Amino acid sequence: MGLAVYEEMSLLRCTSTISATLIFPVIFTYYILATTVAVYVAADIEIATAPDEYIVFEESLYFEITWPASLMYTYKLKQARDFGTRFDKIYQKVEMVLADPEDACQDLYNDVPGSVVLILRGGCSFLTKTKVAERAGALAAIIADNDESNDSIMIDMVSDSTDRVVNIPSFFLVGKDGSMIRRQLYAIRSDHAIINIPVNLTGKSIVEAKRPPWTIW
Repeated sequence: MGLAVYEEMSLLRCTSTISATLIFPVIFTYYILATTVAVYVAADIEIATAPDEYIVFEESLYFEITWPASLMYTYKLKQARDFGTRFDKIYQKVEMVLADPEDACQDLYNDVPGSVVLILRGGCSFLTKTKVAERAGALAAIIADNDESNDSIMIDMVSDSTDRVVNIPSFFLVGKDGSMIRRQLYAIRSDHAIINIPVNLTGKSIVEAKRPPWTIW
């Protein structure tokens, strides 16, 4: 992870007629900015800089949908806190399949080996859902919030204290994204989308990242 801040700074020459009371706020503001950037560098935090220089910084993982065209955006995920594994490679053009049953609280009816499974939150623990996906041969589980109005709040997924171990990654997706993905796939009578996961957005602006227009980062 690294820092990518792009900024043009210019120094204005001050004439002797400018008072010290006008110069001080400029110096103070510059000092705060420099100190803040220094902290980001020391912490090695990933950031994305929008064209208006609004900085988004947090640890997230992203995937992008490449088909169907109506869903061709980049989506933000949050990894499960204390269970599952991490991706050791980038997967290109893999299927993200809608779970059947959608809450994955029992064995899946559909075929998912080598796919990412999109699961609906609720009915059983996050760990159980991930375990069901793993047992079906999935390479990862994405669990979408069942609150379809949630367009920004990322839930911290934790284990259910059953001491079960899962060996695939598991991620949380906001409900608005999950709802829009399911609706669009239902509309074209498909049970899957094509995705790339994970996607590196380090140093990209929110516009470049193609954020879905219905969610907030």
